[in-house]
Amino acid sequence: MNNMDRIIKVIDQISIWSGKTVSWLIIPMAGVLVWEVFVRYVTRPTLWAVDMATMFYGIHYWIAGAMTLYMGKHIRTDFFYDKWAPRTQCWVDVICYIFLFLPGIVMFVWLSWDFAAESWDLREQLMTTWRPPAYWFKSAIPLGGALLLLQGISEILKSIKC
Repeated sequence: MNNMDRIIKVIDQISIWSGKTVSWLIIPMAGVLVWEVFVRYVTRPTLWAVDMATMFYGIHYWIAGAMTLYMGKHIRTDFFYDKWAPRTQCWVDVICYIFLFLPGIVMFVWLSWDFAAESWDLREQLMTTWRPPAYWFKSAIPLGGALLLLQGISEILKSIKC
């Protein structure tokens, strides 16, 4: 196994591990929503259930993006792509990842890092009745972007190898 294969394998394992780890957040999210529906009919709605469900799903959404890219499940227009030879597909992938994906994700991580850092500085709270801390939740955005960037590098290396 050469160095490129090792790098690809490590990055892919990070994406798989992070995706599988946050996938478990769906269970408490569903539990909180079921609890909220039950309590709403028995007594009165809670202040915290919708916020908790939103935070669980938001973290799930941002962190699982790298695993989604690894699995090839992101939206793609394949009506031309599928008809091309594998070598042509690889070259198109390399060009698109380098000129479209990388600049966009790097900018996204940079801006979302500032967004999360400002939230931490302000000890920001969500603008809801319960007012939970928002900075923990907002930290998932640059983390998810960084994981997506890392997986994008793996995808570029796979396409170059192809």
